[in-house]
Parts: sequence; C-alpha cells; structure tokens
Amino acid sequence: MAYDENSIRVLSPDDIKQRFDWVRIGDLVHEYNLPVDWVRRGFEACWRLGIDPDYFINKYILKQDVDPVPDFEAVFKEIIMESRFRDQVCTRQSQKRICESDL
Repeated sequence: MAYDENSIRVLSPDDIKQRFDWVRIGDLVHEYNLPVDWVRRGFEACWRLGIDPDYFINKYILKQDVDPVPDFEAVFKEIIMESRFRDQVCTRQSQKRICESDL
C-alpha cells in the first residue's frame, strides 16, 4: 500500500475533537476558564481507569448528576501527588544547578 494523496483525509472540526483529546482539553480550558493542568489530570485519570473522558467533563466541569466511578477520585488524587512530586524534584534539580553555577 503506497502513501499518496488518496491517503490524506481532511477531518471536520467535530472529528478532530473526537479523535484528539488535546483539542478537547484546550477547548474546555478556554470555554470554561479552567486551569489546563487540572483538566489534563482529569483526562489522565479517565485514561488510567479505561473510561471515557466524558465522565470527567460531565461530572466535574458541567456539574451533571452522573453515576460515580468508585476509583476516580483516588486515581485523580494520585495523579495530583505524582505531579507535585515531579514538580518538587524538578525545582530541587534547578536550584541545585543554579547553586553549582554560583561556585
């Protein structure tokens, strides 16, 4: 199978939103004025649990009454803790490099 002009498919805006979660995240951040990291973490929790990110969107952004997913909050908190730890490690490494450059 050769790659040629017939292999190219132009997606509609709706197809793009359904296919690429990063587009959905960006749209939600701008439409609802939310922190991008928070929305990204909500999507990550859904991916880890194998559920559709619509759960996070409906429950936590649109505030709809949906059946809870038992492990969602625990996974979401775990992701927050992971990112905090990663941020602390990065900060320490950056500070160490700055201090070493002062010597």
